[in-house]
Amino acid sequence: MKISYRQMSVLVLLAFITLKFSALPSLMYTVSANMSWLSALILMIVDSIYVFIIVNLMHKSGERNIYEFMTACLGKVLTRVILAILILKYALVVANVSKGMEIFVVENLYKEFNWLIFALPLAILVAFMVYKGVRNIGRVGELVYIPVILGCIYIMIKAISGIHLQSAFLPMFSSGVEPIFSSAYKYVSWFGSGTFLLMLFGSVDFKDKKKFTLFKYLFFAIILVQLMYLVFYGLFQVTSPTHDFCLSDISQFSGGDSSISELSWLVVSMWIVAQTVQLALYSYALVQAIKYMFNIKNNTIPILLVVIFIFSWSYLGEITVRLEEIFYHPIASIITIMGAYVSPLIIWLGYAVHSKKIKKQRVRVKDNEKVEINF
Repeated sequence: MKISYRQMSVLVLLAFITLKFSALPSLMYTVSANMSWLSALILMIVDSIYVFIIVNLMHKSGERNIYEFMTACLGKVLTRVILAILILKYALVVANVSKGMEIFVVENLYKEFNWLIFALPLAILVAFMVYKGVRNIGRVGELVYIPVILGCIYIMIKAISGIHLQSAFLPMFSSGVEPIFSSAYKYVSWFGSGTFLLMLFGSVDFKDKKKFTLFKYLFFAIILVQLMYLVFYGLFQVTSPTHDFCLSDISQFSGGDSSISELSWLVVSMWIVAQTVQLALYSYALVQAIKYMFNIKNNTIPILLVVIFIFSWSYLGEITVRLEEIFYHPIASIITIMGAYVSPLIIWLGYAVHSKKIKKQRVRVKDNEKVEINF
């Protein structure tokens, strides 16, 4: 079953914002300080460009899935190479989201909360959502994205009186622009937010497509993230690296004490639900990539592999110190760059070359000549 163009746009919005509201702002500050928002802005603009590239290819692919589309454009060997890279990218995001949720819930939201009680139900819930398909994930995304956005705005408004813009953001560029790009490279694995779209080829209904729909969702996502960064750095300034969870720490500050007060607890809870949608979305993408890679027709084995991966990753986190450091290791950055930026570009170039060949073949077609035309 297909998802609507609007549901796809909602999923893109959630993918753009959810990971950015966890540990990323505090991590980026350690490299680029008060210029961290520029690092995030540059990467989100690049991500937006790639979203439009991928969606354009989706529209041109018609009813073909990504494997059929890439095979026609690139051949089977290069297709499997790209699928292998995408599997690593999707696995990296799944690990990042699931571990971030566990650290927040088990270590910060509920003290003395056993990781197993959290990890096992989460893995089962994600398996069910993936089994029900991307349309189910899209519908859940439609239900939660407006409360999440309103909640984020509510928390930022509550915190606005504590912001000190001049002391937080001035002076800028005291170390030049190098920290901006160093930070962007080191933490690029939190980006590449539209990569999941590659596994939605043939699953989006473009009949209800309205002009500027996707642009509006992307624009709003960028603005929302930038405002959150503005509030976060404006509140905590040089102490930003000590605040591990952006959204919840802002809510605690604005509540006037160390507990999540009034409606802030509900906002943080909705953010956790949005994270679950993100986890299910990239788990779905991972399942699809595994199926195409190994020519598996049934969902059962790939879903089981993903559940085991989520559960095992959570267990490893309990016995390994600073496991989350893998997300900003150079290898993680290389995987993300290859999966989120190089692979779609190769697909786009392959399609362009293939289309040109087909056009030349059509020109050479004569009355009795038969030419196989794929597009």
